[in-house]
Amino acid sequence: MSVTLKTGDCIKCSACNMVCPVVSIDGISGFSGPRNLAVDLPRFFAGRMISSQEIFKCTTCWKCEEVCPSSLPLSDSILRLREMMFDEKTLVEGHKRIVENIDRYGRSIKPQLRERRVYAKREAEVLYFPGCISEMRVTSIFDATVELLEKAGVNFGIPDNWVCCGAPLEKIGDSNRLESLKETNLIKFGSFEEIITSCPGCTTQFLRHYDRDPLHTIEVLWEATKKNRLKFKTPKNNVRVALHHPCHIKRTIGPQIIDQAYDLLQLIPRVKIVELEDPDKCCGGGGGVVAGFSDLALKLAASKMRDACRSGVDLLLAPCPFCVLNLRRANIGKVEEFITFINMYTEREA
Repeated sequence: MSVTLKTGDCIKCSACNMVCPVVSIDGISGFSGPRNLAVDLPRFFAGRMISSQEIFKCTTCWKCEEVCPSSLPLSDSILRLREMMFDEKTLVEGHKRIVENIDRYGRSIKPQLRERRVYAKREAEVLYFPGCISEMRVTSIFDATVELLEKAGVNFGIPDNWVCCGAPLEKIGDSNRLESLKETNLIKFGSFEEIITSCPGCTTQFLRHYDRDPLHTIEVLWEATKKNRLKFKTPKNNVRVALHHPCHIKRTIGPQIIDQAYDLLQLIPRVKIVELEDPDKCCGGGGGVVAGFSDLALKLAASKMRDACRSGVDLLLAPCPFCVLNLRRANIGKVEEFITFINMYTEREA
């Protein structure tokens, strides 16, 4: 990763600290904030970097960069510092498990629910990359996506023996293993013309590190409706939903996907969309924080779910497997993954 942070350009306005979700939960005394970690730490406290674990509490939501008047690459700088600090001997337990799982299974998590599904088609033009969480934890995402792609007439396949995209390794600074995974996946990607992903984290990883331009499933389904390949059924009852805006979609892949998600929801009769006061508020599911600092991630998820409950919705929809997994940990209100919800009310156009 090549990051150039001109620390002298920081005007010390603290706008980044004021929007930081971790600062909002832990306070500046519990988490120093983006400015102190990305700007001041490298300049003044280089020795402290060796032992500090604070930098691994950042959820990499990119909100700090969004508001920085100097457009400083704060999140990338924090990721670069993590890479410089990486030492397997000093990792927190959750991050050690990520490394162990990658080495043993080629996935960031240990398989629990079922055997891996092989869905290879020799003639397929499009590769569906489900990601570790969709395949092994929130498997309804995998099932719903396969059904929806078939309804939409997409000629897709899932190659055998794909491995984790490497996003969790980037978040803990393990660049060597990340490169190894990338080399393995790129061999699998070779003959496919296009890649579709369920996880915005995978999408971001392929964009930033694989030199590929994948599509999130929302983009594929939105395009399919424009070509009249899908039609929508009417739910038995009215449903009030709110849409969570995952950080990776809103600030790294592209906010147009959020607009497309709203377009799809508006096509389902009897679905009432309720706008949250702060729809892109980070849920705590990213940055390796769930694995490394689960209590902090849970507080962020609970805050998000309390917002959803106050809005009076029946469901909070989240188009990201990591967000769904963490939000459900809060055990407050109901959360459904976006594609899974869409699939319930979608049919192939005759």
